[in-house]
Amino acid sequence: MSEGETGESFVRRAREALNEMRLQDALRLFDAAELAGHEPDICAAGRWTCHMLCGHFEKAWDESDAIERRGRPDPHRFWDGTPFRGKQVIVRCLHGLGDTIQFIRFIPLIREQAATVTVEAQPGLKSLLAQARIADHVITWGEQEPGWDQQVEINELPKIFRVTEETIPSAPYLTVTRSRRTGTANGAVKRKIGLVWSASIYNPLRSIPLEQLAPLFELPGLSFYSLQAGPACQELRPWTGVVRNLSEHAGDVLETAENMMAMDLVITADTMAAHLGGALGLPTWTLLPFACDWRWMTGRVDTPWYGSMRLFRQSSPGDWAPVVRRLAHALQALCYQGLSSHQSTQPVV
Repeated sequence: MSEGETGESFVRRAREALNEMRLQDALRLFDAAELAGHEPDICAAGRWTCHMLCGHFEKAWDESDAIERRGRPDPHRFWDGTPFRGKQVIVRCLHGLGDTIQFIRFIPLIREQAATVTVEAQPGLKSLLAQARIADHVITWGEQEPGWDQQVEINELPKIFRVTEETIPSAPYLTVTRSRRTGTANGAVKRKIGLVWSASIYNPLRSIPLEQLAPLFELPGLSFYSLQAGPACQELRPWTGVVRNLSEHAGDVLETAENMMAMDLVITADTMAAHLGGALGLPTWTLLPFACDWRWMTGRVDTPWYGSMRLFRQSSPGDWAPVVRRLAHALQALCYQGLSSHQSTQPVV
């Protein structure tokens, strides 16, 4: 490290190392930045991400504790630090849909202690969570709230419960009472594969162009169904009749979940659909960019968050071709070995 280097320079280099998944280098650089006088909370947040990617959850919570002790207000930190015992608790969901689905698993732990639990969910998730009966009340933004005397934002829950890899509440933890009929062309018996290839604009590196998945469509014994929503469905036009479009106009996430329940396997980019498939306990293959999100950690094909999920990672930034080849080999193997049932909680291998 250069003598006289500024904290800002150290942070810039730390973020570059993080994007290159050189996590130990990134940790050293965030430490150096803090020693050089850079904002401690920024450095702690960078180290938090590194620790989570390494699977060192306890060290990440220590960083969170340090940030809280410094007293910087966080607009999404609502919990007052007191126990839930006997309280009327409202859990507010103010981040992404995937975050809500991933962390809703902690609601039963609150219900063990609290008098009542209300979930204030995003509009698109209200129907799914209400029919799953995961809380005493499920409302959405702008609706009248039941009485409450303690509030918490849902992304606070993993830290509140000091979760480790060994103590993550297992999936499945969401249920859907019905699946939708999809049918199969010409009545042929084929395995049904649901596809989601485009993530949100928040991180376009998570998306894979549908045309790069096209080699999969030539594999025998498989029928493909789009579970994609939004403008990315326009990419389906060259494959009309090859990939059936199910969810482009889905009214809410419950409809997407019902479509998923009719699938034998879901293949998805790192987006809400990955968490939905995992939370339902469906065989789900998730495609990850080289610099993946903290929750997927590094160097593993499985995840403690979802027992029915298999991870397919880029080995170099932006290069999906090897990922698609591995997908093709894995799908061919399924034609011989068979898929796990919807009730399985084991990774598909």
